[in-house]
Amino acid sequence: MKDKLITLATYSYSRAQLLKSRLESEGIECFLKNLNLIQSVVGGGVKVRINAQDLSQAMQIIEELELSYAQEDFEKAFPLQKIEVNRILVPVDFSDFSPRLCEYAMSIAKKFNADILLFHTYFASAIETVPFSDSYTYNATVVEVLSEVEKNAKAKLKELYYDLRNKLEVEKVEGIEVDYVLRGGTVSSEILNICNSYQPDLIIMGSRGETAGTKNLLGSVVSNVIEESEVPVLILSDQGEHVDLEKIENIMYATNFDKADFKAIANLKYITKPYDMNIHCVHFDDLGEDNEMDEYQMEILRKYLKKTLGESNVSCAIIPMEEKMKGIEKYVEEKEIGMIAILARKHNLLERLFFGRMSRKLFIGTHMPILVFH
Repeated sequence: MKDKLITLATYSYSRAQLLKSRLESEGIECFLKNLNLIQSVVGGGVKVRINAQDLSQAMQIIEELELSYAQEDFEKAFPLQKIEVNRILVPVDFSDFSPRLCEYAMSIAKKFNADILLFHTYFASAIETVPFSDSYTYNATVVEVLSEVEKNAKAKLKELYYDLRNKLEVEKVEGIEVDYVLRGGTVSSEILNICNSYQPDLIIMGSRGETAGTKNLLGSVVSNVIEESEVPVLILSDQGEHVDLEKIENIMYATNFDKADFKAIANLKYITKPYDMNIHCVHFDDLGEDNEMDEYQMEILRKYLKKTLGESNVSCAIIPMEEKMKGIEKYVEEKEIGMIAILARKHNLLERLFFGRMSRKLFIGTHMPILVFH
């Protein structure tokens, strides 16, 4: 009977070759798949495949390499510098939720002594809301219309700005600078542009803004920012009661064992440190399947986190289940999870679960905040 081949790891071409040489030196037959992906323009990496019967022996060999690679990747991501939250970007749309969004930003800014930038784009709103009907075509030009829209938008933005400043002054909070920027253009594009110039460490956005009647859970603007930006995004539900971040004790990080998990969890640890949250690093596995490889990958993640973060409030677990969405809901309820963190990756099953068909009970029903890393 032909031996079953399994994928041990997915690396860059050079790392895959090094691992192959190391495995073969120990008598483990090894095969490389996707060698055509050594071209930098093609993504995916080279898969290192072995016979399933050699998995236990291969795990002992690769563990040392995995930990060293993880440390190397982490040090490249954060070369001799502390992870910090110094600047918070808050895009607002003047919906009823905007003042509350500013309050969330203020509470987080006080934890990190971070500056806040309020941002609004008015051009898209003008195109969508100006009623180009016969009743509106009296001598008004498009320039005049946009000028009036800009004027009104600036007044509303300044109102939020002064309200936020006044609250900081009343609470006698020092060291936090608040500013605002108004731009014309397409909302998603301008948010990405301001990210490039302002270089925020965190973006805080409402789940759907004024498009709450649509079927899209997050709205096109938030979805586009998540897809195109490299900045962590905190998404807050604009439905229901206020969620007190101070009262959230548990946050769940859903992992698919991506190498970017190391950086994301380190970021998560720092961002949640002022709130003293317990971090649950969880992988949801298919019930009944042999998950020996998943157990190995989780052990690598667990050892790396202990090595880099020390003894901390981060726990790791693999949860077997038949339906991932129901399993996630059950875990959230049992562990009293108050926030979910996820790594944004194209073709990521967990991302599709959360953003594609995430249940109303989990997000809209509980108004649970979502923190997205890249």
